[in-house]
Amino acid sequence: MVKRSKSIVNTQHNPYKPLPHTLINFTAESMCGLLKTKDRPLTQLSLPELLLFIERVAERSRIDAVTGIVALIYVYRLKAKLPRTAQGEYGTSHRIFLASLLVASKFLYGEWGLSSRAVADISGAFSNSQVNRMELEFLRLLDYDVWVNDVEIKEFLENYKSELCFF
Repeated sequence: MVKRSKSIVNTQHNPYKPLPHTLINFTAESMCGLLKTKDRPLTQLSLPELLLFIERVAERSRIDAVTGIVALIYVYRLKAKLPRTAQGEYGTSHRIFLASLLVASKFLYGEWGLSSRAVADISGAFSNSQVNRMELEFLRLLDYDVWVNDVEIKEFLENYKSELCFF
């Protein structure tokens, strides 16, 4: 799991601003296009529609746009590593979103970032132990490559500027 460290982002002069809808929509589209997933087994409870889930988690967690962008960078790194034939279980997109968000928050804000317990509570769909497993598996899939610098963020924003027209 990502070790908590001191924040690399200055939060003293950055009051909370909700995520722009364009970022939420782009995140949902990116998650849906990540990999094919199986249908919900009849014995499993259904999850909220992905866009609504992302909106709710973003609002409740009070994440900022930088955290959302870094989480997306992680998702695109993961996508580059997955075989084209990869298939996930029902809810995989929800799980990857939560894991990417948790790892991005810890990377950016260290000890002030989200905890797995907070993410579990905010999601309303997964337990703390499930979120811990999601985070660990996500990190393994990324080969623990979580460093993101300003250049990567700028390149990502440039590559997706038409989708992320709020920047």
